[in-house]
Amino acid sequence: MERAGGGVQEEGVALVLDSNILFTIIIAGKRSKAYHVIVKYELDLFMPEVALLKFHRLVEKLRRHAVKDFETKVMLAFMLVHVVPRELYEDKLRDAYTIAGRFDPKDTPFIALSLKLSVPIWTEDKDIIKYGIQTRRYIALDTIAVEKLLSGKSLENVLQDLALRLK
Repeated sequence: MERAGGGVQEEGVALVLDSNILFTIIIAGKRSKAYHVIVKYELDLFMPEVALLKFHRLVEKLRRHAVKDFETKVMLAFMLVHVVPRELYEDKLRDAYTIAGRFDPKDTPFIALSLKLSVPIWTEDKDIIKYGIQTRRYIALDTIAVEKLLSGKSLENVLQDLALRLK
């Protein structure tokens, strides 16, 4: 797979995972489409450490939605990702804040990590996806686009399809 920066990824596919994908896995567990995509393909998933803080703030709400096996689903979800300390992407935060300020400054750490690793963001946040498509400063894909990319479709075709779906 081509990385956002143009390099080729040879081992597992790397993606920055947005909190909304992780929370979907926590709520739905093995029933979630995202979980099935993760287990089907060899993925290296990364999240900024701020995702842990967001999880902590929402833990009770997530527990209510998950209904049963909450602790198991949480362990499952967090076993799938590498949580990256801020210090490792700190040099990209200023650029990321400038970008995210156009739609949602809370997305800054995810964009910074994406820029640092030169890999796409996997999210269901339409604003972050649309701005990425418009500016080409980073790549953000939804679950359908990630699955198409992993199944062999070119990144350019995936982005064109995604842009059409989001119009």
